[in-house]
Amino acid sequence: MGDHDGLFKRVFSVPAHAASELRSILPASVIDQLDLDALTLSPSSFVDPEMSASHVDLLFRAPRRGRPEAAPVYLYFLVEHQSQPDRWMPWRMLTYVQRIWEAVLREQPSLQSLPPVVTIVVHHGDRGWSAPRRLHELIDGLDELPELARFVPEVELIVDDLAAVSDDSLRQRPLPPFPKVALWVLRDGRDSGALGAHLDAWADEVRALAATASRSDIDVIVRYILRVAGDASFRQLRQRIIDIAPPLEEPMATMEEHLIQRGMQRGLEQGLQRGREEGREEGLRAGLEQLLRLRFGELSPEAVARLEAAGAPTLLRWIERAVAATTLDDVLRDA
Repeated sequence: MGDHDGLFKRVFSVPAHAASELRSILPASVIDQLDLDALTLSPSSFVDPEMSASHVDLLFRAPRRGRPEAAPVYLYFLVEHQSQPDRWMPWRMLTYVQRIWEAVLREQPSLQSLPPVVTIVVHHGDRGWSAPRRLHELIDGLDELPELARFVPEVELIVDDLAAVSDDSLRQRPLPPFPKVALWVLRDGRDSGALGAHLDAWADEVRALAATASRSDIDVIVRYILRVAGDASFRQLRQRIIDIAPPLEEPMATMEEHLIQRGMQRGLEQGLQRGREEGREEGLRAGLEQLLRLRFGELSPEAVARLEAAGAPTLLRWIERAVAATTLDDVLRDA
């Protein structure tokens, strides 16, 4: 499962969070008819395997308010995380709705009617949603022969286009801090510059996240920022986030340690590979150089010269120090 998939599923598999998102995007007249406090999640997925790299789905069922005998309404989320929206999404949704109905009829073969299925696309590509929202927009000839329209199946998508939602509008959604911040980092996470540019606007929500969310939820957000922003960008954002919300220092430090260990492993793997190709000393030097760049950024000519002059015993000692050192000088100090 990809980074975007994992974050969205972790956040919005919780029915209370999904209900808050639905209250933000459904028409008020629909919300009034649904008991969103009784929302339940289906464990099934209906996405084609070949589309699973770019789409993730969640299916919920909501009873009618005050009408327990009425058919529930199914609310089908599809998260579209490609930068360029899928032009064929209404047609794909028709396919997925048919699969949902098939699943319902397998479970309840005595049904005499089908339940409503509302299709919702959450799109967080940075270019915004520019693809069709209705299946009829994809059908050739309906403009010239409008009388055919009533004979052709139709699907209309509700699109939550996060790229088109301002900071103010997103912050005003009736969501707890964890899912609200998750939508923000989904919107801006592809571009570390955008994440940093909007960080001050999200300061209150970041502080609320630190004060109210569980440690595991906080770790999900921090890990997502690390993975999508990249090592260097994460370091730049780390101190700014800590300045805004000091309680996040420990989770950020944990992710920094993860970054160090990942860099250590990556550097050593590259070093071992080069060591096989060029000899043990060169391999250690390459691995240490990679690790130091990941931890401390570009190396000065003096630091590079010291690496070039060091022998295998010194390189091994510096590698051991690099795991816990806070500065480059701490690593390269004399023995």
